[in-house]
Amino acid sequence: MIRIANVEMNDFLTVASGIVPDVPEYISKVCNEIKPASLTLKTLTLNGVEPHRPPTVLKFHDSCYMNAIGLGNPGVRSLENIGKPCQLIVSIGGSSIDEIVKVAEIAKQYGTIIEVNLSSPNRKGFGESMARYTKEVAGAVKDIINDKPVFIKLGPWDETLQLAGKALEGGADGLTLINTLKGMKIDLNSFSPYLSYTTGGISGKCIHPLAVRIIHDVYREYEPEIIGIGGVFDWEDALELASVGAKIIGVGTAILDEGLSVLTEIRKGVNDFLSEKGLRFPDVIGRAVKK
Repeated sequence: MIRIANVEMNDFLTVASGIVPDVPEYISKVCNEIKPASLTLKTLTLNGVEPHRPPTVLKFHDSCYMNAIGLGNPGVRSLENIGKPCQLIVSIGGSSIDEIVKVAEIAKQYGTIIEVNLSSPNRKGFGESMARYTKEVAGAVKDIINDKPVFIKLGPWDETLQLAGKALEGGADGLTLINTLKGMKIDLNSFSPYLSYTTGGISGKCIHPLAVRIIHDVYREYEPEIIGIGGVFDWEDALELASVGAKIIGVGTAILDEGLSVLTEIRKGVNDFLSEKGLRFPDVIGRAVKK
């Protein structure tokens, strides 16, 4: 069992946000067959948001993607249809503190952890646009959710260390690190961006070292509860994030590339390594961070 922010989880792996479609039957299937520690839902806003027009996803290198779905989602009230098939991390967002609070009021009855997305780079006015209010958002959401953990999801920006401090100062129970990194690719036949939104969030193997560095720096500074995400494709990637401070490891792009079975493979690889070394998973958390 892994304990994070006073929540007991039966495993160290979670499915990252934006990977599993908001289809109740499919969510239940993932929970029952793969048995992750938790499943993180796509970010939900107060009212539904239409995704950007295609193309919204581009694979530009082996195991590296760029996407600009734009927080497309059916709205937070869709949680009524999903229920609680397993421990859910409910990711929420909004274009104002007031909207985020309203979403949190609805989401709190469904999520084991409420994760506030202040980092998506793909919808103006949402996500990273709200990062400047990190402390205020953390405080406002925690004020109405005092019986469940509130995590703030931050992106790989230059000021992430400072934003992490503001989130914790505001009352957040933990942090989700990291989100995608904003990038762009140009089609040289038309000399225009490949993605309809122009820019997109880079995910996959290419951001893994960035995730390692940011999680390391944040853990060294504050030693908070961390859900670590960023280019996890195998057991070594997972243990690397744990070694710099992540208690729960999120898998995202690898599922797009290899299917849900990659979670089983990562879990087995980690457990085999730990058994060989005579270690438990908690023994690894933060081990590579020098104070």
